[in-house]
Amino acid sequence: MIKRFDRLDVVTAETADTAAVYERNFGFKVLRASGSNDGIITIGDAEIRLRSGAVVADVIATSGEGLAAVWLEAEDVDQVATALRSAGIAFSPPHVEEGRRILEVDLKAANMVPLLIFDRRV
Repeated sequence: MIKRFDRLDVVTAETADTAAVYERNFGFKVLRASGSNDGIITIGDAEIRLRSGAVVADVIATSGEGLAAVWLEAEDVDQVATALRSAGIAFSPPHVEEGRRILEVDLKAANMVPLLIFDRRV
């Protein structure tokens, strides 16, 4: 059902400062996305994405800096939805974004961590 771990989103007030911490403390190379506030750390075929700016300002204002989302890739979101429904786990209807169908698992079912499951069947 779940194919692979895709990425963690970490929100931060300042990407450059946070990138420096990840580089200095953990030896990661942080790539800056062109035309974006994001920084990307690649580990195998997964990422840690450092996010800042207006896109995440609301998240920081309500929850502070730190882990903002866990992304998992599935073969088929419809199959995941069926399994979640059978298990009594709430989720949002899938929506399409950036060439992916994404469903968001109810926070209570994922220990209050935003869990997004997607496929590329658009």
